[in-house]
Parts: sequence; C-alpha cells; structure tokens
Amino acid sequence: MDKFVIYDTETTNSTIWGSIIEVGAVVVDKNLNEIGKLNIRGRMPEGEVPSAKALLVNSTSIDLLTKGNYSHYEFLGAVENFFSKAAPALFMGWSNLNFDRRMFHFNFFKGNRYPYITHSSPNKEHDGLHVARAAQTINSETLKTELTDAGNESLALEGLARQQGFDTSQQHTAYHDAFTSLKILRIIKEKHKDNWEKFLTTSTKSDVFSINITSRALFSSILCFLGISLGLKKRSRTFFKYVC
Repeated sequence: MDKFVIYDTETTNSTIWGSIIEVGAVVVDKNLNEIGKLNIRGRMPEGEVPSAKALLVNSTSIDLLTKGNYSHYEFLGAVENFFSKAAPALFMGWSNLNFDRRMFHFNFFKGNRYPYITHSSPNKEHDGLHVARAAQTINSETLKTELTDAGNESLALEGLARQQGFDTSQQHTAYHDAFTSLKILRIIKEKHKDNWEKFLTTSTKSDVFSINITSRALFSSILCFLGISLGLKKRSRTFFKYVC
C-alpha cells in the first residue's frame, strides 16, 4: 500500500451499545510522512446514557457530548467521507482490531452506512500493536517499555509514549493517540527496515495465504501460559525463528 490511515476513536462506552464521539486520523505515505489528517467530534445520539468511566478516561464533558457542531449522523458521514477519499489505504490503529474496528461496525451499521469500510477492498487493515509485538520479539530493544504489575512487558500506548519521551498530556483524545501511534510506528520502521514489509503482510487473509514459507523467514511469537500443576506460575515467552 502506498498510503496508511492511522486512526483512533473515543466512545461513550466500551461495549457495542456505546457510540463513537471522536475520531482522529493521520494519512501518511509509504514512508510514513503526513499527507492529511482528520480531527473531528460529534454529539452523542439523543437518549443514550454514556458510561461515566469512559467519559473520565477521554475527559469528555456533558457540553462536549451534547453541544458539538455535528449531530451523530453528520459526524459519521464526515468520517465516512474522509475514509472514502483516503482509499485505497491500509488502516491501522493501536489495538484497533479488538476495539475501534468493532465500534465502527456497529456505529456505521446503526447509522445506515457501510460498516466494513476500513478493511474491505481496496482497503486493508492491520494493528499497530501486532506490529510492535513482532518487532519486540525480533529485537526486545526496539521500544522502551514499562512492566505490568505481573512483571511482564507492556505495549500499552500510553506507557510506550511515556517511555519514548513523548508528551502524554492529551492522551486518550483521538487525534493525539493516532499521532502517537504513528510516531511509534516510525520508530519501528526505522529500526526494522528489512522486516517492515513483512510485518504488514498479515493485513489481509489473501496476503497471508500468499506467503511462501519455503522462501521466506518465518517469525512466530508464542505466549505460553504454564500450568500451576507444573509448579511454574510465571508467563514465559518462546521465540521461534525459522529460516528456510
């Protein structure tokens, strides 16, 4: 892909019953140089009760929820229009496959819009978190990381931003998180020039099926949770590198 759309959302709830209220996106070329951006917020649909926890996380006031310039329908239309103009592109966020993409599915469907815009042809979709995991597996010094309470490496976006020395004062606002994801991806691309394209190969099912494992190096990271019956309580990581 010659273009990437690095995006993030903020929502009224972390479940399918929530609504997207803010979208930030940065359009970049294949060298990750910025060529466009979107920073937009819309009103919450009438009659919806937001999650207090979600509003605390993304610092959203009642005024922001109810007095924005765009209705929820107009807001989704503006996002759809931006994504359509950016196509064809590879869409990517941070843990977007587990959350943001799913929220677009439900919000666009409810808004009578095409729900699969980020990953149906000619577009592709990947996850910056997956790329970071692959990079860290090959070279654990790619990114400076924090540790979880259990002592494991954390690839949470906010922690990575702190460890890389980025400003986190606007963390959990959509555009800020999208741009932070971009800056981290730039670090990975710079340190893994030979593997960058390989990291992106799993963006579609057809691309995965096209991988010829008899002519490429195949990298696999497996997280093994060892049972208490073995007397081992710590999580271990096994890295297999196979070179044909």
